[in-house]
Amino acid sequence: MYVIKIASNAETFLKKIDKKQAEFILKKIYQIKNNPFRYLKRLKDYKLYRLRISEYRVILDVVVSKNKIVVLKIGHRKNVYDLK
Repeated sequence: MYVIKIASNAETFLKKIDKKQAEFILKKIYQIKNNPFRYLKRLKDYKLYRLRISEYRVILDVVVSKNKIVVLKIGHRKNVYDLK
């Protein structure tokens, strides 16, 4: 089982959107903690993963050695991949 940490900018995004949508996103994030690689897809040029939740995407870093999932960014699918 993995421990999930959420970065401050991801928390800020969740506070800006509708409460029900934020709860839905958090529920989906916490569902992957038993077997994360079943739901995640690796990003091409980065050592990061993405999780699809309706029109939102969650950018994650998985630290296997520490059993930790770090949620780096949450956003709409149109602009979440601007990681630079």
